Amino acid sequence: MTMIKCLTKGELQEANRQARKAGCRAIDPACAERLPERYRYPVFITLPWERHDWVRCQVGTATSIQADDYTPVIIDVPQAIYDTLISVEVHEEMEATQ
Repeated sequence: MTMIKCLTKGELQEANRQARKAGCRAIDPACAERLPERYRYPVFITLPWERHDWVRCQVGTATSIQADDYTPVIIDVPQAIYDTLISVEVHEEMEATQ
């Protein structure tokens, strides 16, 4: 099993707001606004980032469960938000088949 951190829409929007304010990597606010509230958005990759107290993340986004419009986005997330994200278990069999 693998543990994956996930963002809620609200956490993604707040991270984006802080990233834009700090001049860090951010996404178009309209992209975050169109995402459904009921989903969690997984952090697939974290990258080393030289800016203290920030984590550069690749986050998977989609507006439907079928993920027809799946879009990976890169965003700098404040360490304080990243550290509080929930983690979910992903079974390795599921990883290999999807």
